[in-house]
Amino acid sequence: MNELLAFPPALIVAIALVLVPLLSRRLAHGLATLSLAAVVAWALLVPDGTGPTTTFMGFEIIVLEVDQFTRLMAIIFGGFGAFAVAYAYFAETSNRHLMWGLGYVTASLWTVMVGDWLGLIVGWEAMAIASTIFVWLSGGRSIRTGYRYALVHAIGGSILLSAIVLYLFAVGPDPTALHFDGTGIGGLEVAVAGVTVSVPALLAGVGIGINAAIIGFHTWLPDTYPSPHVATSVFLACYTTKTAVYAFYRAFPDDGNLYLAYMGAAMAIYGAAFALAQKDMRRLLSYHIQGQVGFMLVGIGVGTELAVAGAFAHLFNHILYKGLLFMAAGIIIIKIGKESLDTFGAIGTTAPIALGAFLVGALSISGVPGFNGFISKGMLTDAVIHENLVTLEWMFYLGSIGTFASFMKFGYYAFLDGDSIEMPDADWGHAIVTGGVAATCIGFGLYYPALYAIIPFGDIWGAEPYSLYQYTKVAALATGGLLVFVVSKPLLSTFHGGIDVDRGHNPLAFYGTKGLSGGLGGLYNGVNDIVVSTGWALVRTAHDPEPAIRSAIPTGWQDRYETRVERTPGKTGGKLGIGLTIYVATGVLMLALGFALFIN
Repeated sequence: MNELLAFPPALIVAIALVLVPLLSRRLAHGLATLSLAAVVAWALLVPDGTGPTTTFMGFEIIVLEVDQFTRLMAIIFGGFGAFAVAYAYFAETSNRHLMWGLGYVTASLWTVMVGDWLGLIVGWEAMAIASTIFVWLSGGRSIRTGYRYALVHAIGGSILLSAIVLYLFAVGPDPTALHFDGTGIGGLEVAVAGVTVSVPALLAGVGIGINAAIIGFHTWLPDTYPSPHVATSVFLACYTTKTAVYAFYRAFPDDGNLYLAYMGAAMAIYGAAFALAQKDMRRLLSYHIQGQVGFMLVGIGVGTELAVAGAFAHLFNHILYKGLLFMAAGIIIIKIGKESLDTFGAIGTTAPIALGAFLVGALSISGVPGFNGFISKGMLTDAVIHENLVTLEWMFYLGSIGTFASFMKFGYYAFLDGDSIEMPDADWGHAIVTGGVAATCIGFGLYYPALYAIIPFGDIWGAEPYSLYQYTKVAALATGGLLVFVVSKPLLSTFHGGIDVDRGHNPLAFYGTKGLSGGLGGLYNGVNDIVVSTGWALVRTAHDPEPAIRSAIPTGWQDRYETRVERTPGKTGGKLGIGLTIYVATGVLMLALGFALFIN
């Protein structure tokens, strides 16, 4: 099977992408689905190893590196991508939509399969461009959110590129310097408050963190993901933030990055809290992407084998259940044309397919036994407990309680609260797609050895997932979530999304940029006025130099100057000015020539 190493999986999807404009909508979507299924087959069959390489500016770019991490990313990116394409087809999207969706997937696969930082940054930027245009295709408010999305990701990519350039500067022109060899990004270390900080590592953390939606750099996510077509949101839920989690592990592979772990735990709490305040279904789900990515970063930050295994298991599971939840929300939006939970009545059991998809997704993300989220959350919590990180453990629990509470809210207001309405259920196509994703969530939850077989360090967790201890823990978290929901329910109708950090940094960015541009404009105008007034003064002086000369020379020289002017018959002020100008210019040139000869 070594010949498979010569064929990067991104190329499989790229070939389908090129053929899409030549095919009918049905054939194009069918080919795209098969190409993504082929990526899964490729990932299951290809051996570990290094694929094609090329050289750029003296650095070796590894086009393909297969190990237990990249293999997992190819499996889930390809597998869920096939479901997303099928969902888009039954949502009546166009071939143009499919092309940019496949472009987004192709760039994402390239990014997680390359073996060096230069290759990664190429995919990173291609992914940002493709996803931006993918959002813009929907028009309307997606144009505005897409511009903001593009700006944020351009800034994040530039910061990450700066980190890579500084890394190169620090390590020198070693062609293997950027390989993912476990050393991370180092060099250029400075002492800040007694703590040694690597400048490239700090920049890489911020650049990657923007794509991971860390607190303070996250509002692009709930602003963008609810705005485009529902099928576009299904794609978006999978790739960008999970690619960032993968990149965090490659950048910081060593254990003990507790700053990252605590940031992740804070994200879990923050995302769940803001999700609870949302009425827009997709905005609620978008905040939960931030929260669930936070759980993954806890594992990456703790850094033990069990923690890393839990993080990547949760990444894998999250793509499945979060994609399923976006699909369920999309079905409701397609059928009734409304997105806010307070704008339609109780769907109840009139749409059992939508209800079933929601329930499987909600129970999975909450970590209920029998669903895939239960396995990965158990691994993560046990990893934190094993390291005796008590504060981090309780932050983890708070995030989990918030997850339970916010999905109780979603389910209650979408399916139970208000006057009953008759909603047409999902079409047979969406029933098959959501049923397949739901079955996968349940399958990996019940037959967890299949999950262990594909995640890194899958044999490291010695605990039995289905134990009385794990049941008790989940029951306590569910009870806490129910209590939070019941207590906050009287206030939920007054919540309109909450006040997030963009209320601060958006005006700061706007007025700061306005002030800077205004200041630069004022400086330019001032310099321009000086230059123009000086030019006109020179013109007036050249035409009639006598007033200027009289005002410039000392009083004692006035009589001598008048006498000189009288002794220069036939010379007008203009002629005298030109002559003096020639004399002065000649003198200046002679001085400059003499200075140059002296220097040489």
